[in-house]
Amino acid sequence: MSSNRAIVAGDAVRRARAVAEFEEWEFVASFHTGRTAEIDRTDEIVLSKELARREVTLELAQALHVTERQVWAMVTEAATVRERIPGVWRAFHDGDIDAARVSAIADTAERLQTPAAWALLEHSAPAYAASHTITELRGWLRRLRARLEPDHVREETARAVEERRVSITHQSDGTSWLNALLPTGVAIAVGERLRRAAKALPSIDPDTGDTDRRTRDQKQADLVAHWLTSCTGTSTDIRAEIAISIDATDLIGLTDGPGLTHDGEPVGADWARELAASEHAVLRRLVLDPIGHVLDTEVLTYRPPEKLRQALRWRDGTCRVTGCRAPVHDTDLDHATAYDRGGTTAAANLRCLCRKHHNMKSHGHLADRHLDPPRRFIERYSGSPRPPG
Repeated sequence: MSSNRAIVAGDAVRRARAVAEFEEWEFVASFHTGRTAEIDRTDEIVLSKELARREVTLELAQALHVTERQVWAMVTEAATVRERIPGVWRAFHDGDIDAARVSAIADTAERLQTPAAWALLEHSAPAYAASHTITELRGWLRRLRARLEPDHVREETARAVEERRVSITHQSDGTSWLNALLPTGVAIAVGERLRRAAKALPSIDPDTGDTDRRTRDQKQADLVAHWLTSCTGTSTDIRAEIAISIDATDLIGLTDGPGLTHDGEPVGADWARELAASEHAVLRRLVLDPIGHVLDTEVLTYRPPEKLRQALRWRDGTCRVTGCRAPVHDTDLDHATAYDRGGTTAAANLRCLCRKHHNMKSHGHLADRHLDPPRRFIERYSGSPRPPG
């Protein structure tokens, strides 16, 4: 099957699946609404009505072979979408977006507070959801909320931080999960320190001469155990470093948009300003064109200098292959047109690719259609006022 035939056939399958999911949601919502309306018209006592409504949910769950929680999620999310963002419901009906994406958008609609925010979400979300993975969509929705309602997000974050904790879950195979709920900025800093520390470990043990055959994940797990069980900490002098981009107007407080990490995760503007004021902060100016692209830079050698590497990491954020979320620090800089074929070492000819996709490209198995364009640092959302009534 040719690539074009695979794309056409795959799109048809995707749409058919989405339409089938819509029909399931439509059936559940309609059946639940009709039956609960009948129950509410009876003269039964309040408790009896509530138990009867629960029976409706149970009937649907057993009919569809899903849990009652899943049925209730369909009911509540369908109500939220149809009442607050009906354009998303229409996109679901047409097969443009599937149930997982509708659920993610419904969760954001539930958290947003104003009709103006709902209208912007309604007009912007379907197109983005239809052309991006669910992981990318969730990140976009978090950024949207942080931009639209920064005060409410800040309050929500403060409440969530009050719940920070560490938990240990023992498994049956002699291992246990150590989980820590932390503020996003702190978690990013921890992850960056772990990455740097694991990378700095010598490949040959200086005492025994043995080769360190641990994977990166194993090294990071061992470092966490060492740091938390040793009273002297670690012998390495690696500290947590994180990189955050923030609009100049947000940084000085004229506007209140969030800062963004390399992979597009929003962090509070107050926290970004606090970091910028630290004596340990290093500020770099990233010059963009009017629509948010990093301006081009070119050098005459094969290997790009570190400043260009940093700019390209900022520009791409992750591996450029559509849907790949490999962190930018784990990617290679690839010449789109090979250097020995006249390709320049310039931003316009370089892109970040994870090792797997870089190898695929080098052996002729990664066409340009599989790549996203460079990331823009300005996200525009199409909003329009709703007609009265």
